[in-house]
Amino acid sequence: MERLKRNIKGYYLYTIFSDLLIIGPIIMVYMLSKGLSFTQIMLINSISCIAVVIFEVPTGAISDKLGRKISMIIGPALWGISLTMYIFGKGFYSLALAEIVFALGMTFKSGSDIALIYDSLKAIGREDEFQRIEGKAKAYLLYAQAVGSLAAGFLYKYNKDLPIIVSIIFMIITIVISFTLYEPPIEDKKGQYGEKYLKQIYESGKYVLNHEKLKAIILFLMVFYVFYREGFFLFQPYFEDVHIPVEYFGIIFFVFNIVAGLVSNRSHKIIAITKRRSLMFLSSLMIVSFTILGLTKIWIGVFAMLLQQMARGLYGPTTRKYLNKYIPSNKRATILSFVSLLTNLAGAVSYPLLGLIKDKTTIFNTHLILAAIMFVLTFLTSIYMNKRMGHFNKGIISKDEKNYTPGV
Repeated sequence: MERLKRNIKGYYLYTIFSDLLIIGPIIMVYMLSKGLSFTQIMLINSISCIAVVIFEVPTGAISDKLGRKISMIIGPALWGISLTMYIFGKGFYSLALAEIVFALGMTFKSGSDIALIYDSLKAIGREDEFQRIEGKAKAYLLYAQAVGSLAAGFLYKYNKDLPIIVSIIFMIITIVISFTLYEPPIEDKKGQYGEKYLKQIYESGKYVLNHEKLKAIILFLMVFYVFYREGFFLFQPYFEDVHIPVEYFGIIFFVFNIVAGLVSNRSHKIIAITKRRSLMFLSSLMIVSFTILGLTKIWIGVFAMLLQQMARGLYGPTTRKYLNKYIPSNKRATILSFVSLLTNLAGAVSYPLLGLIKDKTTIFNTHLILAAIMFVLTFLTSIYMNKRMGHFNKGIISKDEKNYTPGV
């Protein structure tokens, strides 16, 4: 019991260091410095998404079978290898290979950390604290990323590889932290290694297909994730088009991370206020931000990106609470991997299209196009969700919904 309680503190540390990649503020200019075009960069991200699609569910099943802790060690180890390949890589193919290794690491990590902490809390009867702990962990990460972002621009100006080297050191620290975690029990697990590998995947996939509410949530996540990620890819091109020097990129990302951290730390309060409109609220933040960025052609438009940071701070705690409510313990990591697979599949299709749009028109028109497309897709998705979630069936809210989920 005490070891499971200690997992909470370990989860905070793991969350901070495992995602403390300070390359965010400079990654686009870094890849451009390697001789890539924007379209090639988007194609590499598409390849990464395809790799995630291939690796995601098998690695999630491994996590459910052999333990979440093992996956949480392998993930950052592969990230460290990938980052090293980025330093020595030259040209499209070598960087694409580095991104595939990074994607493999992400699939090992994806869902395993969430499954470990959620099942730890469930084992000690504190699963109702998950959202608060998740929001707090995300906030700590964002504050740490804020400090890292502040340094990234100046490190890059001194030596373009320094932000990546520092990130590799953080991955080594993450591996050390992983060894201090304790594997929680998994409910309904059969034998030491659970279901047979392929059966684990089959049963988890069948569960998703037969669960209407879970399918509705996943569909929303597929739509939202695409635009959430595409917004990030357009940050640095926007900075350049409104003539912001590269050394200030880190300072801007520092502010971004602070805002996202503050919002994440208060996510449970914001969800309580937005109630049944929590997911639509996330989409609204993105659509308004894209619209303002499309209409504002001077540096002050950067402030509209703060709306995306609010969505970023809310995204993890909100969506994970929705998902974990409907996922059984013995399939949690595998199904969370299915979710990551589907969102990345959507990204694999859309990223090259974003590259083509960006190369054919201005950064401002690109944002307006994204705003229009996201508005239409969000509207259609909301109709599907309302039918499956049953939130507006004669205005009646179930007791379970009243006590737990804020709904659409």
